[in-house]
Amino acid sequence: MQAGRFLVFAAHPDDADICSGGTAVRLIRAGHVVKFVSMTNGDCGHYEMSGAVLAERRRREAEASRAVAGLAEYEICDIRDGQLELTVENRSRIVRIIRNFAPDVVLTHRTCDYHVDHRTTAQLVMDAAYLIRVPLFC
Repeated sequence: MQAGRFLVFAAHPDDADICSGGTAVRLIRAGHVVKFVSMTNGDCGHYEMSGAVLAERRRREAEASRAVAGLAEYEICDIRDGQLELTVENRSRIVRIIRNFAPDVVLTHRTCDYHVDHRTTAQLVMDAAYLIRVPLFC
């Protein structure tokens, strides 16, 4: 069996771990390549910590998760938690990530999720799905 490439887009550091971590580990153990992308830096998602201190903590946690799971990469975009928007810049960022990683499968949130960052991530990925094949986009 040929190894597949799986790309998981999530809104916050730890969303991909929570929603797809077990699947990712099983895929990696079966010889596949998995990458996680967090569209925000997670700087607001804690009851006490916030800002740059929290974003750095989330980055370290993501790196530890990458190492433990055996992920090929865990990329975190520098967008503030709660401020992810449907923009051409963000759509282009996702198109570039998809083109560079060349996945066989892309996973993300559902478009009817409870959190605005989750919904926005899903919409951006869905919008990018067609544009990755448009050669003059980006």
